[in-house]
Amino acid sequence: PDSQQRNGSSGDFLARFLSNTSFEGQSGFISRESHSQNIISEAHHYIWSLQLDPLGQPTWTRLGRWRRGRVLMDWPSHHGPGGGSDWRRSARLHMRVVTLVEHPFVFTREVDGDGMCPAGQLCLDPLTNETSTLKGLFQNLKGPNGSVSTHLKKCCYGYCIDLLEKLAEDIGFTFDLYIVGDGKYGGFKNGRWTGLVGDLLSGAAHLAVTSFSINSARSQVIDFTSPFFSTSLGILVRTRDTAAPIGAFMWPLHWSMWLGIFVSLHVTAVFLTLYEWHSPFGMTPRGRNRDRVFSFSSALNVCYAILFGRTVAIKPPKCWTGRLLMNLWAIFCLFCLSTYTANLAAVMVGEKTYEQLSGIHDPKLHHPSQGFRFATVRESSAEDYVKKSFPEMHEYMRRFNVPATPDGIHNLKADPQKLDAFIMDKALLDYEVSIDADCKTLTVGKPFAIEGYGIGLPQNSPLTSNFSELVSQYKSDGFMDMLH
Repeated sequence: PDSQQRNGSSGDFLARFLSNTSFEGQSGFISRESHSQNIISEAHHYIWSLQLDPLGQPTWTRLGRWRRGRVLMDWPSHHGPGGGSDWRRSARLHMRVVTLVEHPFVFTREVDGDGMCPAGQLCLDPLTNETSTLKGLFQNLKGPNGSVSTHLKKCCYGYCIDLLEKLAEDIGFTFDLYIVGDGKYGGFKNGRWTGLVGDLLSGAAHLAVTSFSINSARSQVIDFTSPFFSTSLGILVRTRDTAAPIGAFMWPLHWSMWLGIFVSLHVTAVFLTLYEWHSPFGMTPRGRNRDRVFSFSSALNVCYAILFGRTVAIKPPKCWTGRLLMNLWAIFCLFCLSTYTANLAAVMVGEKTYEQLSGIHDPKLHHPSQGFRFATVRESSAEDYVKKSFPEMHEYMRRFNVPATPDGIHNLKADPQKLDAFIMDKALLDYEVSIDADCKTLTVGKPFAIEGYGIGLPQNSPLTSNFSELVSQYKSDGFMDMLH
């Protein structure tokens, strides 16, 4: 009994002591509510869940926190409508982004002397799509020595890079950027996908950001966001270097018209001379006290001066008949000059200085004459469109197709000319025309095959909806217009 009494007294004493005591514990400040048996803890705990991120890697995702005995969720429901997590609240993602250099959407320049980019994003041009090689390069790049060869480093900038930076800021992810190894957008060749599509499928890249056309074939194997840029396909041709020949001034009038004018001129000069010589008031050689004589050469001088509108020293006829004939000749010359000027403008405007194509349905493309050459970029959306819509045309142009857009532009402008027409995205062609200082190229025909550029992701990526939502928001609030 004495022992039980001592234990009870000790327990009561400890309870009374704790009820009147507060202290700083390892988990935070501990105290007891007055007139209550509840213990108050100031500890602040976070609740995390281990899940697979969009890249397929285990990632801790924060769900909420526990504070003052209450659970506070960061958002009402842990799972979204499709069962995926809201990755904007997840742990910070790190993604590998692939791009393709295509002006004006992605440009590159050399890094500075320190191997850094004062403007734009540092990117690698590894000339490979091997995942292990890419991982090793980026690990070396982030290492203390940054042991990556300078010739592999580039500074990437442009429309798509600005968009990528904005998305990274709003969604909350970091990224490594590299240029696609084979320089292709992606096509199904020899049983596998190449280019950007191939990198997404192999896991070498988690995101593809460039002028990446959305089409049905690609959409079956990867995901696209909603389009951030709309364009179509167009045709680029080269203007011809036309040197006008010596006789170009005679083009506005037919040769018979020129012959008629000069025959009329000499006939008028003959009659002016005859009228003047047979008039009692004219400057005839038989007249008396005449210091000046009106000869046939004088009549020619008058007629030519009126025809060409030049003010020269002439001997005007004195007789009324000659003066009337001279005025009739002036009226005739006025009509001739007006006709010549109008036809000259029409000839200059209508002169065919470039290959005229009405569009993709032009007979020159469907039934090309001997020597007419046209092409597009291999494994591009333009080639896929021509291949599906016009198989015979695609079969003909395959021999002329080029690896990249700059190659097509070069072949079009080369001397001697290697291409007569180049088919590609109109947004890219319009840019090339705008920077052509020599004005050697122009787009012709009606645009066709309306398409859009989207951001490529692996199929069924949880990030697709978030990226699409932000792209739509950027378009509505004017951010995309500002990038233009």
